[in-house]
Amino acid sequence: MHADSSSPAPLSGPSTTLVWRAGLALAALTLLGLFLVLPYQQWDFGYRTSVLSGWMKWVIEKADWNFCLVVPVITGALVWLRRAELRAQPWRGDWLGLPVLAAGLFVYWVGYKADTGYPGFLAVQLLFAGLVLLIAGRGWMRTLFFAWLFLFFTWPMQPLEDSVASPLRPRTAAITARILSLFGMPSVSEGSALQSAADAERGLALGDRFSLDIDAKCSGINSLFALMMISALLGYLALKSPKSRLVLFFSAIPLAVLGNIARLVMLAYGSVWFGSEFAVGKRIGEHQEMSLYHTCAGFAVFGVALAGMFALCWLLEGREMGANLKRHQKTRATAAGAIVVANPRRTWMQIAAAAALILVTAGICLATDTRYLVSRAGVNLDLPLEVLSYQGRPMEVTALEKDKLEEGVKLSRMAYLNEKGRQIICSVILSGKGKRNLHRPEVCLPGQGWTIVESSPVTVPLAGESSLKATMLRIFVDRATPDGRRERVRGVNIYWYVGSDDTTCASHYEHVLKSYAHAIFRNVNHRWAMISVFIPVVEQASSDPLAVSESMFAEFSAIEDAQSFAGQFFPKILLPPEAAE
Repeated sequence: MHADSSSPAPLSGPSTTLVWRAGLALAALTLLGLFLVLPYQQWDFGYRTSVLSGWMKWVIEKADWNFCLVVPVITGALVWLRRAELRAQPWRGDWLGLPVLAAGLFVYWVGYKADTGYPGFLAVQLLFAGLVLLIAGRGWMRTLFFAWLFLFFTWPMQPLEDSVASPLRPRTAAITARILSLFGMPSVSEGSALQSAADAERGLALGDRFSLDIDAKCSGINSLFALMMISALLGYLALKSPKSRLVLFFSAIPLAVLGNIARLVMLAYGSVWFGSEFAVGKRIGEHQEMSLYHTCAGFAVFGVALAGMFALCWLLEGREMGANLKRHQKTRATAAGAIVVANPRRTWMQIAAAAALILVTAGICLATDTRYLVSRAGVNLDLPLEVLSYQGRPMEVTALEKDKLEEGVKLSRMAYLNEKGRQIICSVILSGKGKRNLHRPEVCLPGQGWTIVESSPVTVPLAGESSLKATMLRIFVDRATPDGRRERVRGVNIYWYVGSDDTTCASHYEHVLKSYAHAIFRNVNHRWAMISVFIPVVEQASSDPLAVSESMFAEFSAIEDAQSFAGQFFPKILLPPEAAE
């Protein structure tokens, strides 16, 4: 449709210069005030800091997210490349930007109230989109759309890392096992573990030649998000078709897996040829010290993925890549004159509406009670000495565990044993009063050397007809015995979370979502406890199929015992609603 004929023609001059400068000033002041000055979250204990200062601290300390630091610079360069197109488009503000701006400000307040940074990251994106739409119009938003999308890579999305990268690990191990077997090195995978297959004729047990685990921190899959950023930028610059760009962007996932497969093949052959210590490194206590060979093999992920990206680019558009790159150079010529404003009066009204909405939100935030008053604990840390036929014995928390616990976190542990020799280890970890600080077992256990085979929901029967939803992990770890043999310890770990008002959650993300929802809408800040019931099952390394079958039966028995024990253990430590900590 054509523009309304009653709309005045675009104007330029001193009055309109003042308008667009006021619009840019509003955007700059919003960024400075809401995201750099206003204390937003307790990124550290005891005090709140702004969104951008917390973001800077995070991405500097977390090596996997260091690439986020260069994203704002690249985004600025992308905007600069389109400067001629932007100057050629008059500002025609659209009131559609007002609800987008309001949504961004609401999300900002949600994070401010719930004391979490992720809504603050999303608020940056929504506020930028709202301001551009409201003041400059749809034309500017279309021109800046890719730069706006690219800005998303600025924010470290740790939850996405767990949900996207973790499922890829067992698949990567399974594919690598098949490839190694085709190359004449029989291999098997279980969960994220990759090991040489047992060979009865040669007297080799499972994992004797090599044993690798695709650990989260050194899997190479963590580079996925950096590769996705590179694929998005490369597609924008070198490809013209939106379909080709999408294909290249999503190719980052299989290319990251392919690169990690190449890395694992190098580690497997390195272990066989030169020994595990040379190829992988030493394990000192709970820490894996990577070897130089291991570090160099890690570069294979990027090498293979980048080579694949450029090859795919060529396959998608071939010789047109050069012409696609040159079209970006045409924007170097800068249009003369200042930004043109189509309707200065309306633009002033839009700037005033945006400023009023932002000031009201800032006032609401400053009036919001930000004291983090954590409710009472919902469980008792004095664990029972007897559960069913099990007798308990307190276990000391190791110095290493104490060192890893965050401020205010308390841990109580008891080892239970029955007359049949069944051992059950129960741990209750109570979060600190300053902030929610309980980690996912799916992240902590691999860091302690355990391999997670399966994570699945489970129902724990309680007294009467009630039940409890929890998460069950099947795990194992290989350890050397004093006589030099390899011993595999399997384990069944059932865990769940308990809040301050008897609220229970089966998983980590469920307890995070309830934390935010209850903090915002019920003004309840839970002091969460995580309860873990663990049963170890020792398995001797053997190539005998009968021994493997017996081990599986022992694991199923352990699962039933863990469920039964957890159902009797939980009511004994649960505090009644009227009790105080």
